[in-house]
Order: sequence, then structure tokens, then C-alpha cells
Amino acid sequence: MNNFLNSKSLHNKQNQSIPKWGIALVLAFIYGVIFMGISAHHVAAKEIVAGLEVTENRYQHHRYIDATIDLEKLSLSQHWIDPAIDQGYASFNNLNSAVRKQNQKLLFAVNSGIYTKEYTPLGLYIENKQLLTPLNLVKSNEGQGNFALLPNGVFYITDKNRAYIADTDRFHEQFQGQYESIKDAVQSGPMLIINGEYNPYFIPKSDSLRIRSGVCASDNGQKVTFVVTEDRVNFYEFATYFKEKLQCDNALYLDGTLARMTVNGRVYGASFWQAKPLVGIWSVIQTP
Repeated sequence: MNNFLNSKSLHNKQNQSIPKWGIALVLAFIYGVIFMGISAHHVAAKEIVAGLEVTENRYQHHRYIDATIDLEKLSLSQHWIDPAIDQGYASFNNLNSAVRKQNQKLLFAVNSGIYTKEYTPLGLYIENKQLLTPLNLVKSNEGQGNFALLPNGVFYITDKNRAYIADTDRFHEQFQGQYESIKDAVQSGPMLIINGEYNPYFIPKSDSLRIRSGVCASDNGQKVTFVVTEDRVNFYEFATYFKEKLQCDNALYLDGTLARMTVNGRVYGASFWQAKPLVGIWSVIQTP
């Protein structure tokens, strides 16, 4: 009889259902953990060499790769034409091959900015203090795509090895075509963040989704952070990352769809089959 009662009691316990509020709490906890992991996941910065760090972030459901360069410790330079053959380097591999012939190492590279159908820079391009293309003062969308989503801007390195970003009008007003103090520069667009504010043309829910790359400077020009996405985002989402996550006052869009970045041999961004000739490459080259 006791065995029967014990068996019945056990059977009743096994058939007791979990309260609905309990299930809701469990599901809320699981979804909360998943959401937090997706929206704000951060991997500690990995130092490649002194002055170069790479960080993988997951922010608001998207994946971002940051490469931060300390100009107190490293030099950032731009490369378009290979003087050995008088043609563009066109790819990270070609630049790397040229660098290795000089017994140097390519630590970092990212494509410079927007270019024309003729594979020339669409705007200002200065390399090693040589002006190769002039400032583009386009004032309306004249078939120049994102570049004319005003304001566009200029990212430049001075001869004191400091980095800055300015919208094109401000840059033009400051330098008036006199670029003697600039070592390297590229004009691209649109500006993502202007003095802490979004580009006014960006639409939060835009369905124009691309792999994208951009840049901002910080610490009074001492540090530069290049960013490339690992999935497709719109301009507003990309700008939000610079504004909220990186706390950038000014940030400039470099490229989309074809945007790629390599750090110590690993490539991020667009797939290899999307690659086209690059017009200008920002790089960090290690000398013996």
C-alpha cells in the first residue's frame, strides 16, 4: 500500500507543469543574454606591434573591425603608383610584394577612398608631399555618387605626423591650396560625423546596405582608427558606431562594397571575389 502511494505521489510530481510565468522568465533571461551578446560584444584589443592594435566588436547586431594606429610609435603612409613599373599597386598583395623586396613588412593596409571609372582618385590625393590630384569642390550630385552626399571631407597626415579630418569646405578655407605642411591626404565622402553630429542626409532605417570602411582621428591627432564592417550596414548605422562606440568628433567614409583591410596578413571586410583594383592604399610598413 505504501509503495502504491509513493508511486502515485511520484507520478503526480512528474506531471506538474512549470508555471507560465516561470517559462517567461527563463525565456526572457535567454533572449536577454543573446541580445546583449549580439548588440555589445567586445573583444579585447590585440596588439600586433607597439602602436598597432586590432579589435573585433559586435555592436547593434553588426560586426566591426577596428585598427588603431598610434602615430607616436608608427608612421602611416599612402601608396598609389608603384615607381618601379609606373602603374598602380592595385592590391594589398602587390604592395606587400614591393615592400618585401625592400626587406620591409606590411603590417596594415586599407583602401584609401572613392575613385573614378578611370581608376584615379575622385578628389584630393597627396602622397609623400606630392599633389597628384586636386581638391574636388563638387556642390551637387553630379554623377559622383556617395562622394557628393555632402559634405564630403579630407583625411590628412601632417609633416609632424599628426592626423586630422575636416569637411572639404573647412579644409579648403584653412589651406587655400597651400599643402606644404601635408605629407599624405585623401578626399572621400560623405562625412559620417561632423563636429559630433550626423551627416544630415543619413536615414536611420535606410535599406542601402553595404560593407563599409571609414576613419577617425583622436587624441589631438596622435591616434587614427580605421574601421571596416564584416557585414552590411547603412550610413546611419555606420556613423552611429563612430559617434557612440568610438566617440569620434569627426569621421570620414572611405569606401563601400569593396572595402577591405588587412592587419598582419589577415584580411577583413569584402570577400576576395569582390576585389577590384585599389586606387591608393593607406599602410603601416615596418622597417628592419
